[in-house]
Amino acid sequence: MFLVELAKLTRFEHALMLAFAVFIAETIVFGSIPIFTPVIILSLLIPILSEMGSFALNDYFDIETDRKNKKKDRPLVNGKISPKFALLFSIICLIGSTAYAFIISNTIFAIVLIFNLAAILYNWKMKDLPLVGNIYIALTMALPFIFGNFVVSNSLTTMAIVLALLGFVAGLAREIIKSVQDMEGDRKARGSKTLPIVIGKKPAMAIAIILYLLFIPLSAAPFLFGLKFNLIAASLIVLADIIIVFICYKTTNNKLKFARDMSLVSFLLGMSGLFLASIL
Repeated sequence: MFLVELAKLTRFEHALMLAFAVFIAETIVFGSIPIFTPVIILSLLIPILSEMGSFALNDYFDIETDRKNKKKDRPLVNGKISPKFALLFSIICLIGSTAYAFIISNTIFAIVLIFNLAAILYNWKMKDLPLVGNIYIALTMALPFIFGNFVVSNSLTTMAIVLALLGFVAGLAREIIKSVQDMEGDRKARGSKTLPIVIGKKPAMAIAIILYLLFIPLSAAPFLFGLKFNLIAASLIVLADIIIVFICYKTTNNKLKFARDMSLVSFLLGMSGLFLASIL
């Protein structure tokens, strides 16, 4: 089914999580669940379009890398979606998200324009550089909280900065693991100099584990900076932290795909805890 393959191409689950992160920031900064005005609806659509466009472009540039990494489930590798369509779809999504951002405000437009241009640069060349590409992806996991803040407020709040920091640390750890997972294909197909290629697989995994372990105490920071504590929300965040410990264990055993897949579960639980803390 074409829509299923399109969802694989664009990693649609990531798009929904980015929109959820934006909505969490909007709710926390606004002080309650915002009314679904056209601006709020557009603010949730923009990260979805930007993410879909970025991932479609990623697979367009990485066809040979994915082939060498034997990722036969990728739609461009197995031929279920054509490279031409992926490129066109990416362009439409990136232009669409930028246009919608212009409607909301100049600040939102600037954020989205810079993000989309960086996405193009990342997929073309930046991902091949040691740590630089990882940092960019980590920033994309931090940015939704800043973006959501500016949708409902003209000034940047401390809480949005704290949430962005959490997103950055967790995102950087996850992407370093992905670099380790993809290092052979990246080296052969793109001549990349990613972090694990430069410093070695084990040191790169050690850095990812350290970042994850650093994230665990940081996950309490939102409550220290004003988010209301409640048992249900805190329980979800603790559960997310437990999963992160398990991810670290699996990483040491070279179960990298499992570690990356479980990280999404952990992130979703943690974000759900933050959301519940903001409304209960």
